Amino acid sequence: MTVLLRAEGVSASYSGVPAIRDISLEVRAGEVVALLGANGAGKTTTLLTLAGEVPVDTGEVYWREEVCRLPLHKRARQGLGLVADDRSVFMELTARENLRVGKADLARIAEIAPELTDHLDRRTGLLSGGQQQILTLARALARKPVVLLADELSLGLAPLVVNRLLRTIRQAADSGVGVLLVEQQVRKVLAVADRVYVLQNGKIHFEGTAAEAKREVAQIEAAYLAQPADA
Repeated sequence: MTVLLRAEGVSASYSGVPAIRDISLEVRAGEVVALLGANGAGKTTTLLTLAGEVPVDTGEVYWREEVCRLPLHKRARQGLGLVADDRSVFMELTARENLRVGKADLARIAEIAPELTDHLDRRTGLLSGGQQQILTLARALARKPVVLLADELSLGLAPLVVNRLLRTIRQAADSGVGVLLVEQQVRKVLAVADRVYVLQNGKIHFEGTAAEAKREVAQIEAAYLAQPADA
C-alpha cells in the first residue's frame, strides 16, 4: 500500500518542554491506524504535529514521501483532513450551513451520513452530541480527504453512536483513505484498525498489527491508568 503520511524521528515540545520524542510512524492508503495511549502520552500532540499545527523540533514529516513543512490550511488543500476532539462546528449555524462553510460536497452527505439528511436545516446547537460528531466527521469526509486524522471521536458519546462513527471510519479506509485515529476505547478501535501504535510518556511503546495488539489488550488498557492529562 502507498505510504501517504510518515513521521521519521519526530520530536515536538510546548514552550521548551518536550511532549513527544523520536516518533516514527506511517499511514498508508486504505488502512486505519490506531494511535493509543494514556492521557498525557502525547497522542494529540502527535496528531497536531502531523497536521502542521505544532512545529517539529527534530525529525521530519513526509507527505506522499516528500518533506512537508506546510501549515495545516495548506496541507488541507492537498487532501489532509483533521477532526479535532472539540466537535469544531458552528452551533448557531444549521447543519447545512456548517457543511457549506467546510466546503463539503453536499451530494455525498446522504451516502456518508444518511441520518443527517432530515436535520440539515436544523440549528447545529439543537442536535444531539452524537449528531454533532457525525456532522463533524461527515463534513471532513465529504471533502474527499486523502488522509484523515481523527482525535477522540467517541468522547462523551453513547456506545451505539461510537459504533456508527467507527463503521464510517472503516468504510472511508476501505474506499482508499488513510486514517490515523486517536481513541480511548481500545477494544472498539481494534475491531476496525489494521495497525496500532501505542504511546507512553511521549514515545512509541508498541507498534504492530491490530491482531498483535489484541493479544496485548489488557496491558494496553492498563497503560491508560498510568498518566494524568493529555499532551
